[in-house]
Amino acid sequence: MPKIVDHEQRRTEITRGLWDVISDRGIEGVTYGAVAQATGVSVGRVQHYFTSKENLIHAGCQAIVDRASRLYTERVRGLNPWQALLDLLTEPIPHTESFKRGSAVWYAYLARGVVDPAIGAIIVEASRGTVDEAASLLRTAGAPPAEAVRLVSLSNGLTQRVLVGAMTADEAIPVLRNEITCLQRISDGGASQTPVAHCPKLPPGPPESASAPGWTSDIVAGQRHQPPPAERPR
Repeated sequence: MPKIVDHEQRRTEITRGLWDVISDRGIEGVTYGAVAQATGVSVGRVQHYFTSKENLIHAGCQAIVDRASRLYTERVRGLNPWQALLDLLTEPIPHTESFKRGSAVWYAYLARGVVDPAIGAIIVEASRGTVDEAASLLRTAGAPPAEAVRLVSLSNGLTQRVLVGAMTADEAIPVLRNEITCLQRISDGGASQTPVAHCPKLPPGPPESASAPGWTSDIVAGQRHQPPPAERPR
C-alpha cells in the first residue's frame, strides 16, 4: 500500500520549526537550512512545501493568526461575554519565560510588518479582528462597543511591558480585570455613558486567565518542535 502523506501536518511541522528559528535568531536568521534543521527534515522538503523564503515567513505569520483564532474559539466556548472578553484581552500577556519567547516571535513579525507589506496586511487584519470581537462582546453584554479600541490598546501596551520586564503578568492582568469589572458594573447599573475614568479601582483577584495558552503554546510551553527520530538529520 502506498504511504499516506498528511501534507497539512508536514506544513505545520515546518511552520513550528520556523517559529523556533525566529525565537532563537529573529526573522533575519531564517534560512531553508535553519528551518530544516529545526524541523528535522531535509532542505528539499522545506522547499517542496514553501517555494521561497518569503513564502515560508509569510505563511508562518498567517499560521500564528489562524491558530490564535482557533484556540480562542475553543477556550471561550460556553463563557459569558465578560469572561470571553477577559480571555481575549489577557491571553496575549506572557506569564512565563517560555511564553515570552513565543510572544517575541509575534513581535518579530510586528516589526517586520513595518517594511513588509504582506506581513503588515496580515497583522492589520488580525488587529481589526480583535477589536471587532471585543466590540461584539461588549455590545452583547450591554456595554459601549466603542470601549473596544481602548481595551485592546491597553492589552497591547501591557503585553509589551511584561515582555520587556517592566512589569509582571500578575501586575498586568488585574489592570484589565479591573477595567472589565468597572464596565460590567456600569452596564449592570444602566449608566452606559459613565466615563470609565470615574470607575473605582478594584482589588486584584487571582489571574485565572494567565494560564490559558494562546497561539504561542507550542513554543512557549517548553514544547519546542521535536522531529520524529527517523526524520532527524544524521
